[in-house]
Parts: sequence; structure tokens; C-alpha cells
Amino acid sequence: MSVARRCRDRCVAHWWPLTVGALSLLAAAVVFWVASTVFPYHSLNHDEGVYLQQAAMLLEGRLFLDPPVEGVFRPWFFVESSAGLYPKYSPVPAAMFAPGVALGIPRLSLAVLGGAFVGLVVLLGAELFDRPVGLLAGVVVLASPLYLIEASVFLPYAPTTVLNLAFALSYLRADRTGSRRWAALAGAAVGLAFFSRPYTAVLFATPFIVHALWTLRTRERSVLFRQGTTAALGIAGVLLALGYNAVVTGNPLVFPYEAFAPRDGLGFGYHEILDHGKEYTPELAWESNWRIWVAFATDWVAAGLLTVAVGLLGLAVTLARKRDPAVSHWSGSSRP
Repeated sequence: MSVARRCRDRCVAHWWPLTVGALSLLAAAVVFWVASTVFPYHSLNHDEGVYLQQAAMLLEGRLFLDPPVEGVFRPWFFVESSAGLYPKYSPVPAAMFAPGVALGIPRLSLAVLGGAFVGLVVLLGAELFDRPVGLLAGVVVLASPLYLIEASVFLPYAPTTVLNLAFALSYLRADRTGSRRWAALAGAAVGLAFFSRPYTAVLFATPFIVHALWTLRTRERSVLFRQGTTAALGIAGVLLALGYNAVVTGNPLVFPYEAFAPRDGLGFGYHEILDHGKEYTPELAWESNWRIWVAFATDWVAAGLLTVAVGLLGLAVTLARKRDPAVSHWSGSSRP
């Protein structure tokens, strides 16, 4: 290898983490600015108050509220039980907001999560394709209104996505390198993602579970141990969620959300929450989801339809080409 080539590879190796870090810090700063200036009094979504209240409760080591005068105090989206009032949401997002609340700067947690979100997108893009693709993906996410708004409010979507991205990145690196540490991190991340938003986590993890089962056909001890590590820690997260359910609702299989609104579950049929009810039909499902996809493609992603079209084209090209998965087009060396 020539001296010039070695120097170039060394420079790339040093500048890559600095570039990822700089983009992540920029994302954190932008999220903090948006949260402070666009949402100085929070959004119209009253759930923000639930998560902040829950974060304060966790910092005090409490899972229940016990008002001094019964029937006078009833916070939004709390469930009444014999042990006290408890939030209808999982404590995981609130726990991720809690450090900022403890420091007296709640939006600092949003900034950290927003920076982690973009950084993980960059690293995941580099893991799947190469470093330029990863950086481009990070820039597109940072410029997208959906990210800017969701990451700047105290709602569970950004924190849960951070956990899912951490799981995806860790799983792929464990699969590529055979690392048990990455496998353990993947299991911990997906377990916490399940505790945070079970349905979202299951949908996100399903393709990875299918892949994991496919790899077991080799019956190699290293593969069995690695996938077993991920599965064990993932199941630990599920058991943790069920244990929390048992404490607050009295039934491990009844989530707080279900205890609050038993008729607002999954599937078709009549759904009701508070004073609002609706018959959820296949026709309504098609119409609502179509509107969501159109709105996402036109208003909520950077450059709208252009980005969607380029993304679909890139996916088609990727599926059509045979590429060496161990080579980065950025430097010609193995992926980070």
C-alpha cells in the first residue's frame, strides 16, 4: 500500500467519528432551539404533561401519586387504583427525560436524544451501505419536519426510535463481527424498546427475528450463543414490562394503557377512549393510512416527493446490484 493511500485512510479514520459527532451535536443544538423557541410552553398534545409528571415521579422513586384530598386531584391520563394514581404510559420514555428534569433543564434530554437519533441513523446507514450514504441519511432526517417536531416535544416517539435504531445497529454489527457485546447491546435495546412501546418494538424487530432464526440453521455454537444472548436480554425487557404491569395494574398481561381505555386496543371494531368512540373498519383503515402516507411523503420528510422518489430508486438499485457488503465506498476499507 502506498504512503499516500495510508495517509488518506488514516485521515478518513480520524475524520469519520468527528464528522458523525459534529452532525449529532448540530442535531442536538437544533432540537434544543426548536423545543425552546417553537414550543416554549409545549405543544397542544397534553400527553407531554403526563411524561414530565412521570419523570418527576421516577426521580422521587414513586410509581403512584397519592393526592392528599381524595377526588380533588386527577391529572390527565392517569389511572385510579387502590394503590394510588398511575400514568397510562410506560415509564421508559419518562426515564429518558428524567436526567434533564433532574438538572432543571428538561429540554436538555430532548437535545441528547435528538443528537443520538441522527448519529444512530448515520452509523446505521454506514453499516448497511457506506459512509456517504449514512451521512446523507442523517442530513435528510435532520432536515425533515417530522423529526424536528417529534424530537422537540416530550412524547415517546423519538426516545423509542432511538432504542430501535440502537437495536438495529447493534444487531447488524453483531452479525457482521460476531461480537457478543454488540449482541448483548442489541438485546438490551430491543427489550427496553418493548417496555417503551410494545407494538412498535414488535413490528420493528420482526424482520430481525426472522433473520436470527434463519442464521440458526447453521447450528454453529458462536451463532447460537450470539443470538441467544440477544434473545435472552430482549426477553428480560419483556419480563420487566410484565413485572411493571403486575405492580401497577395488578395483572402482568394488562398494560396501563389498556387499564385506562380497555376498548382502545388493536384490530377492527368499535374503539373508545374517554368520551370519543368510533367503529374502525377496513375502509376507514385504508383511508386513514393512505392520508398518513401522502402527508408523510409530501409534507413531513425533507424535500417531500423528491426524497421519497430518490429513496425508492436507491432501494431498487440496491436490490438489483450485487455489492460487496464488507467494503465501504468511502475509503475502500471495512465498515466502521
